[in-house]
Amino acid sequence: MKPHINEDYCKGCHLCILVCPMKVYEKGSRISKKGAILPEVSKPEKCPNYKKKVDEKLTCEMCVLTCPDQAINFLEG
Repeated sequence: MKPHINEDYCKGCHLCILVCPMKVYEKGSRISKKGAILPEVSKPEKCPNYKKKVDEKLTCEMCVLTCPDQAINFLEG
């Protein structure tokens, strides 16, 4: 499961960058419709959930739990 940032919800607070123990995220250069500088999922393969399947329990969700906008989820593939 790959970490995914929903650009419609993200306000660019970058808390995901700060809390991720595996350093999956970094500051990006893309700007959202709201004018926020979006974080980038730069190293998805470092995420402990990267090789998980939909029906498997996720082992880390620090980014999901910390995001105040509920803009992060995991997508298969």
